[in-house]
Amino acid sequence: MVNRIPSAKITLSYPLYACAFDPADPNQLVVAGGGGPGRNGVGNKITVLDTSNPAELSVLTELELSPSEDNVTTLAIGPRKDRNLTVFAGVNSSPEEIKKGKNDHFRVFGISQPGKSAKTSGVRVSEVSRHALFLHKDTSAYQRLLRLSHPYENLPQLGAIATGLSKEPEIALFDVPCSGGGRWKSRGRLDIPKEAMDLDVVQTGPDTYQLAYCDDHEIFTVEVSKTEISEPKCVYTITPDEGATVRASFKSLRYLTPGFLITVVNKPNSKGVALHGYRLPTRDQENARLAIQGQLPKGVSKATGLAVKNLSPISSPSDKQGETQFVVAVAGNDSSISLFTLEHKTAASVDLLADLAPFQVLKGVHPSNITGLTFSPFTPPKSSSKGASELSVKLASVAVGFTAVVHSIPLKKHVDKSASERRGGPPRQSRYVVALRSRGESPMTVVTLVTIVILILAIIGQTFLEAKDIGKPILGIRPYLPTSWTKPLRKVPVANEKSIKDLLSDAQGHHTQPLVIRHDENGETSADGVPALHVGIHDEEVHGPATSWENLDPKDRHYWKERLKKTGHWVEDMGESIFQGVLFGEIGGAIGNIVGEAL
Repeated sequence: MVNRIPSAKITLSYPLYACAFDPADPNQLVVAGGGGPGRNGVGNKITVLDTSNPAELSVLTELELSPSEDNVTTLAIGPRKDRNLTVFAGVNSSPEEIKKGKNDHFRVFGISQPGKSAKTSGVRVSEVSRHALFLHKDTSAYQRLLRLSHPYENLPQLGAIATGLSKEPEIALFDVPCSGGGRWKSRGRLDIPKEAMDLDVVQTGPDTYQLAYCDDHEIFTVEVSKTEISEPKCVYTITPDEGATVRASFKSLRYLTPGFLITVVNKPNSKGVALHGYRLPTRDQENARLAIQGQLPKGVSKATGLAVKNLSPISSPSDKQGETQFVVAVAGNDSSISLFTLEHKTAASVDLLADLAPFQVLKGVHPSNITGLTFSPFTPPKSSSKGASELSVKLASVAVGFTAVVHSIPLKKHVDKSASERRGGPPRQSRYVVALRSRGESPMTVVTLVTIVILILAIIGQTFLEAKDIGKPILGIRPYLPTSWTKPLRKVPVANEKSIKDLLSDAQGHHTQPLVIRHDENGETSADGVPALHVGIHDEEVHGPATSWENLDPKDRHYWKERLKKTGHWVEDMGESIFQGVLFGEIGGAIGNIVGEAL
């Protein structure tokens, strides 16, 4: 069983804010960032890294950008044209240009690769074009978000960008032609009331897409066709927990399939992070529904990023997603990365999300805050020529502290044993999953937890019984319990035993003389261990002296109340008024000793 994840690290000369893999080459990673305009000689750069060695990263080439302009904030890599790779980026123009009302924030770069692989010398990065896709001229705004839909062979992609720090938030859409096609072009834009915290795009047909974005508390979807862009539709709203006034907030969002989204939710007051999977609404529904949820480790108070990888991707947007495993990575504000697996299953033509389970927490990945997170492409091999132990999907992360790290998550072939196999028919289909065991895979964890809970409840129950001297002692714990725990239970009159109120009422119905409550002189005791009770007229020559309730010593009052409570004749709710005008016999001496021992 594989139990570790190899990693490679490199330290560059500038802060890193974005990273993206070549969608056709898992061995080529592009990272970017910088110090911004005039930041003490810290340059703005784009660097191409070779990630083919699981233990070492190396620089293939680097492009230094203008020091008078802002640093690179976002990256996405489009298709190849011949041997040139298209890179889309967000870079604000210089402060002087922005003050003039010109901000060419949308940049297009090309990575030329003369040889057959990234290892071949001669790799170059150059700027191809720069444009402004945002309409509003806000001097504080920048291109905070950038996403492309998943690439499919011979089909165009849709890109989306969103503003940050803008007084008039907006989202702009653009078309990305397929490999060998023409130049990208603008598709349209949306004015939104609140800035998008995150967004993503999924392709639903040959030329139809859906955009999803979230602000702090709501998720919206937008339908995009060849001729139309719909108005944003709110499909989910976070509400405060019962009794709370502060709501949790969305941080990140990614499509799993056209029918499911996964989001990162930061809890109020930095009290933790949750993962929520949502089933998106169909035509018959109005709102998304929570389909699955999970929690990050307690030490992570806030999340800073999310990345998702489908290990059995479909080859066309028209295909139906079958059973697959997703790898989910969440970056925390403690520079950790929490890794989960998530299963997509189909039962009776219904798609389901199941088994959101953590399999490893990568702690202290960077010395500073993680600013970017992305998975490499993974295409399941068509043959088994490559050993399963060599297969992996790469997870890249970058940080403001100049570091880039690539983890190689091992994969293995998985055959669903529950699927039926017909005699003489084709073998069961296989797919690839993470080779490390997720904590949610073993049913023994659940069984163990249930057993522990039952054992604890049994101990609590037995302790209670022994404290109240009920039944046979097993633990022998009563002598060691506090006195307040060992007080007998308050008894109430039972159906076949009259209360003191009933006894007094019966006696008053037959006699007009003062009544007395006393113990029988014959010394017999009841099942509770106290002398038998007698209620009737008082004969001082026969029964000895008696005292009215009002004139009883407080100590004797207490003894009588406890004695009557023990046998269930009286409870506190009855009050002491029923004793007014009633005489009470002696409770001291030998009788008092018997009563005291019983109580």
